[in-house]
Amino acid sequence: MLTPRRLSILILTALLVLLTRAVPALAETLVADTVWQGRVEVKDDILIPSGVTLTVKPGTVVVFSPAESSKIDPEYLSHQTELLVRGVLRIEASPGHPAIFQVKSVPGGDETRRRWAGILVDGGRVEATAATVSGAETGLYLLSGTAVISHCSFTGNHYGVIACGPEAELTLKKTRVSGNDYGLCGFNEPKLREEATEVSGNHKQDRLRSQAETARLAAGQELAAPPEPALTHAYGNDTLMGTTVWRGRVRIDGQVRIPPEGRLVIMPGTVVEFSKRDTNGDGIGENGLMIQGGLIAKGTREQPIHFRSAEKKPGFGDWDAINLLGSDQQRNLVEFCQVEDAYRGLHFHFSLVAVTNSVLRHNYRGMQFQESQVELRDNQFYNNKSGLQCRDSDVVMLRNQIFDNLNGANLFRLNLTARDNTIANNRWDGLRIREGAATVEGNLLVGNRFGLQVANAVFGRFNRNLMAGNLETGLALRNTDNVETSGNAIMANGINGIIVREARGKITGNLIADNGERGLGIRSFVGTVSNNDIEGNRLYAIGLDGPGDVNAAGNWWGGADLKQAIFDRHDDPALGTVSYEPVAATPRPFVWPVSQVPVPLRWAGQITVAAPLTVPQGGVLTVSPGTVVKLAPKAGIHVLGRIEAPGEPQRRITFTALEPKGAGSWGEIQMEKATGSWFANCDFSQASWPLHSHFVNLKVNRCLFEDNKGGLRLNSGPVEVSQSIFRHNGIGIRSFRGLATIHDNEFTGNEIAIFIREQGSGMVVNHNNFLDNSMYALRLGDFNDEDVDARDNWWGGKPVLDQVFDGHRESYIGKVIFEPESKQPIRLNWQPEGRKRP
Repeated sequence: MLTPRRLSILILTALLVLLTRAVPALAETLVADTVWQGRVEVKDDILIPSGVTLTVKPGTVVVFSPAESSKIDPEYLSHQTELLVRGVLRIEASPGHPAIFQVKSVPGGDETRRRWAGILVDGGRVEATAATVSGAETGLYLLSGTAVISHCSFTGNHYGVIACGPEAELTLKKTRVSGNDYGLCGFNEPKLREEATEVSGNHKQDRLRSQAETARLAAGQELAAPPEPALTHAYGNDTLMGTTVWRGRVRIDGQVRIPPEGRLVIMPGTVVEFSKRDTNGDGIGENGLMIQGGLIAKGTREQPIHFRSAEKKPGFGDWDAINLLGSDQQRNLVEFCQVEDAYRGLHFHFSLVAVTNSVLRHNYRGMQFQESQVELRDNQFYNNKSGLQCRDSDVVMLRNQIFDNLNGANLFRLNLTARDNTIANNRWDGLRIREGAATVEGNLLVGNRFGLQVANAVFGRFNRNLMAGNLETGLALRNTDNVETSGNAIMANGINGIIVREARGKITGNLIADNGERGLGIRSFVGTVSNNDIEGNRLYAIGLDGPGDVNAAGNWWGGADLKQAIFDRHDDPALGTVSYEPVAATPRPFVWPVSQVPVPLRWAGQITVAAPLTVPQGGVLTVSPGTVVKLAPKAGIHVLGRIEAPGEPQRRITFTALEPKGAGSWGEIQMEKATGSWFANCDFSQASWPLHSHFVNLKVNRCLFEDNKGGLRLNSGPVEVSQSIFRHNGIGIRSFRGLATIHDNEFTGNEIAIFIREQGSGMVVNHNNFLDNSMYALRLGDFNDEDVDARDNWWGGKPVLDQVFDGHRESYIGKVIFEPESKQPIRLNWQPEGRKRP
């Protein structure tokens, strides 16, 4: 019986066969040198591929139809109509007969739906003379490649001109950039030259410079390739019936089809390679797999499965895809697989699929699917033009890394759960969500151009994420309803922390700090902005850009003058009013939402560390004066980058227990090769070991270590500890092969003030006070056979040899050289508040 579902699958099968790259897509790829002149109407995307030149003659008018779609063509970059240059665009006009690039007028609707994308350059070259570009999202967007622009005009665009990244070389000669929202933008240090160019009269900013903070991630991991296996199977355009098992090396020179009753099993260590067949000359390979039955591709960590190009010089899109169509009667599995060099690496329709522990790299698009149920877990998507695109599906995303792509993930109309993913360093969108219902929690969205964009959604929970170090915006909400944004750290983004346009919901309990212009930029919002910590944003805490009022009561503003920090009707009578009273007198405790600090960030207020936290190599955590950091049991901070805690005498920094139960109530701040770390005017209490240093050039000054199992533990160095107090700890300082100078400190009421396990000659302990330490002021370990310089200390008026354990007691260990002794206590230049020293 032909059910409606079966009919849909049959129709889709027919469409997929027809569209398997042998016929042109709706968008057009120019396959030969082309000339435009007169009036040219562009209704869909145009791609100028490598090796092809498009020439535009004087007086030509090019009219682009506006669009914002969920397009699926992987070779394109934008969701709007674009002119994409990977070859050469040559505009040969003159000031008297310019070439005009404009948008077709469409009445009403959101302004973004009335624009075209612009001229996008991805590795190509633009030579433009006397062109006028208007009505675009970006008049010229140079991602990589070269553009020489002379006597041109960019006006009436959202962005006039963008050059992004060191691979972008832009020359502007006698060009005018004006009347745009933003004029000339240089992101991530492009090569930019100007000659007699005017950049003025843009509505928001004439010139915008921004540098994304590159998230420090593990390098993209290639799964280990096996020794080159022998060729075991070779196929052309074949249909495989029944159950087929592949092992060894499989070569595909056509389209291999697995019918609905078939099943393909691929064994660990198999290499599947595809030759390139391009019958229509668009540069995209057409060979691939079409599976309507079942797929089990289950590699192992030691023997992964590889899907790759068979060409000697592999390129993007050498082959089509692993297509799964209508395969929902069993769960298809892709595990420990590496998929590369494809047009769409993995491509699903009406299928049930789990993809785990796999790598998708160097594809036009890593993965694409619709009308499917998909689990994505522990995968890496990197170095693709587009990492992930999907629609109309149920999706679970756990612990994936999507990074170093042009576009990260574009998700449309999903029932989505996304937790603990890292979406980082993508040059355009990080995570883009349109419509559907989404729960997005515990993710890192860092170092992208845009972090998280949510549009046209009527439900969403976006909680406990880190959105930081993105070029422009951490979070953008547009045309959303019933959206909750809570517990996020939205920090150090280049322009705005949050952008809100035509949205309803709650923005509550977030940390919104250190963004380049605005903490929140609001066009229209119905709901509450409450119980947030909003501080340190460079231009405004809230910048209002519409006539509606905003309720922002009950936030902590970091002590800012709110008449200056809020831009509203008081600054422009055409705007609404931001109501901010009552003002929270103190910061609300903010629970750090993720397990990392992957880009340089600053903490202020009250920060709770509920689980172990890492500052990776290249990361910097700065703790502001007056900050209180509370750590949960077994929580600590592992620093591989750098930590700086510059407290002030009247605004000391506190590191203490979230659940105070005495010494050992939290773990430690462990630093490994964290060069340049330092602590000043900090108080540490109730830890196992507040500071634990391995091979760190560390400075500790005017700090208090009290009621810990141990104060400072060090291996190597150099470490300098000065003007600090160690009181009521099990051990004050413990050294193993340390290189340290300990001077002008006070050790009182500890069990052991200083314990030197081994190689004590690297320790210099001078000008300190030792008083009432119950076991020893200074104890040398049984494996320490070197003397320790401990001269000029004050020993509390008691015999030194009663307070040290050294070679005077055990002849096989070194001695404490303590003479001369100081006759008076060393005077510290500060004192703990409310306490008197002996």
